[in-house]
Amino acid sequence: MNGAVVDVRRRLRAMVHTTIPGVEAQIRYGKPHFLKNGHHAALIHAAKNKVSFMMFNATEIEPVKGVLRSMGNGERKTADITEGGAVDYDRLAGLLTKASSSL
Repeated sequence: MNGAVVDVRRRLRAMVHTTIPGVEAQIRYGKPHFLKNGHHAALIHAAKNKVSFMMFNATEIEPVKGVLRSMGNGERKTADITEGGAVDYDRLAGLLTKASSSL
């Protein structure tokens, strides 16, 4: 895994811990999952040149073209971060705050 992907993963983990105080981190299926009150709040999936950041309980969050896509029935939203792409961690934190507020 290249250094850029590792850095994005590290920063996303820190952002989740800052955004959701008391979040529980677990490794499931080889990926970091983050739970709030026993409910999935987020997960990080890393590939060779991309990191996907998924938020759960995100029905009320609208997809943003090129930033956040809807998964399944819309309850999950995913941001795909490609190598060399800019990451707006503050925006992701705001979306995660909204998605996890009712967990």
